[in-house]
Amino acid sequence: MNQQAQQALHDGLEELGLVDHETTILNYIGLLQRWNSAYNLVAATDDLGLVNRHVLDCLAAREFIHGSPCLDVGSGAGLPGLLLAVTMPATEWVLLDANGKKVRFCVQAIRELGLKNARALQERIESFRAESCYMTIISRAYSQAADFVQSTKHLLCDEGQILAMKAHIAGEERARAEATGLKLDIKSMYAPGQTGERQMMILRK
Repeated sequence: MNQQAQQALHDGLEELGLVDHETTILNYIGLLQRWNSAYNLVAATDDLGLVNRHVLDCLAAREFIHGSPCLDVGSGAGLPGLLLAVTMPATEWVLLDANGKKVRFCVQAIRELGLKNARALQERIESFRAESCYMTIISRAYSQAADFVQSTKHLLCDEGQILAMKAHIAGEERARAEATGLKLDIKSMYAPGQTGERQMMILRK
């Protein structure tokens, strides 16, 4: 990773109060870049784009996480769940994705980073049978929050929350989310290095 991107990562982690995790996150990025060249785990981007658009954006969601265990649906290359597991070692994480290559990457990353609080499973959310309910269910993979809610709300603890990470939220998406029967709250999300709007849709019973 080039020097500009490393500096952007350091500055962003400092802003988020997560600089203690910098070495582990750098190791994750290095592993992701090696795998990405062969398996196309994330959309092709330069070093700085990877730091800003993926790593710091995902870590900005940390302030909204509460409770344990947590479920990341459509985790892909562990975004955001694996990064959140790195910075929240007391919180248990399940990373769920239907893509075998992406799950194999997450399994390897969990092993190489020495994470004891995360596991990756290859399964579609529609067929996933959880051992318990989840306090936080998060995704940045769904185009419509309502579809995310319908797929996951049966897995939600009574005091839990569903989090959908978004850029711009159109009126139609908001209306559909409100029609799911869960209480909707929308909060601005600050992600270092992001020039566009970032918002978190929060849905609770």
